[in-house]
Amino acid sequence: MKESLYYLFLSGLILGSGPCIGFCAPILASYIANYKPSLRKALISYFSFSSAKLISYMIIGFLCGVFSGIFTSGVFVGYLNIINIILGIFILAVGILTIIAKEPLSNKYCLFLSKGNLKNASILGFLAGFSPCLPFLGILNYIIIISRSPIDGLIYAFVFGLGTTISPVILLIGLSGKLAGSFSGNEKVKMIIKVVSSLILIFLGITIILQRLF
Repeated sequence: MKESLYYLFLSGLILGSGPCIGFCAPILASYIANYKPSLRKALISYFSFSSAKLISYMIIGFLCGVFSGIFTSGVFVGYLNIINIILGIFILAVGILTIIAKEPLSNKYCLFLSKGNLKNASILGFLAGFSPCLPFLGILNYIIIISRSPIDGLIYAFVFGLGTTISPVILLIGLSGKLAGSFSGNEKVKMIIKVVSSLILIFLGITIILQRLF
């Protein structure tokens, strides 16, 4: 379990500085730009956003643990390796898609939030957590595979979410719309972080597949 917690925390740190930027940064930057709070209020808003998002992650993680329990039940136990291999392939595919995608993997819901329609940062964070980006879907599949109970899923999601919350890049972008603009224009930095993020997902996917095959 300790090794999985380490992988998930590291993934949170890096994904929070990479692909998750394309999803959360527009929401945070737009919020700051629209309401122009002081530095103190911006910090409070950021941690309100992140804390609420973390809670939604934990709820999703708990549900992943429930699915994991279903897969390990007597009905599916004979097919468990096949199920896990399929999930591992999905994680691998997400890693590959993350590295080749030209644009941030967002959606219309993210665009709605990024317009600053809501004034409460906690509500923004909670809703954003329930609309995961593609890399996070890969992490959720990993949590389903390694969880043994709903509590396991909750803990794993919490550790991953904690990593995204304290990720230095997303923190700075959340507090500065100008920094968001500068970061989005630096293609070299974006590509490096994107590649590292993708390699993590690819590593997790291949690890799961090999474990189940051998």
